[in-house]
Amino acid sequence: MRLYCFTYFTDKILKEGYLSLAANKDPKQAVVYARKAGSDNLEDIKAYLEKQFNGRTRSICCLTEMPKIEEYEHPYLNHIVHYADIISFELNDLIKSGLVEAIYCKDCHETAKINSEKENIYRLNSADEIDTSPLPWHEAREEYGSPYNMLRHYFVVLTKGCIPPEYIKVERKGEEFKEN
Repeated sequence: MRLYCFTYFTDKILKEGYLSLAANKDPKQAVVYARKAGSDNLEDIKAYLEKQFNGRTRSICCLTEMPKIEEYEHPYLNHIVHYADIISFELNDLIKSGLVEAIYCKDCHETAKINSEKENIYRLNSADEIDTSPLPWHEAREEYGSPYNMLRHYFVVLTKGCIPPEYIKVERKGEEFKEN
């Protein structure tokens, strides 16, 4: 099963691999969690993430499909769809290589409409439980918080916190990076 990730660091990922927060020596990516963690201190953020589930800091976030390049109501979703690169990896290859410790699903599609702070995260028993039904890209609205609140996505907990570069495929370059 192929899984997809948005990124602005494709060149770095193709050299070093896709690094989780735990494996990344440049912790700038942690700031996106500062508000929910109640602190901008890296160790506080890591502690908050690990409270969500064991291995959260060694996980990477991914989707089961790529979005169409079109206009979306949520400004952040619209931005990443048009400007971020999309990379992918074959989950079964990672599992066969012993690189996957666990898989969690975050599906807040219904709860975000009531409370955008509520997180509905649960562990899967196997990759066979991943839901590949179409994602509701156009239901993402700012009022529901992050667009990921409306898009079922998965956290793949990596045994070493990294997907080596040889497993990564570049699916699409963002418009900003395309040569004319």
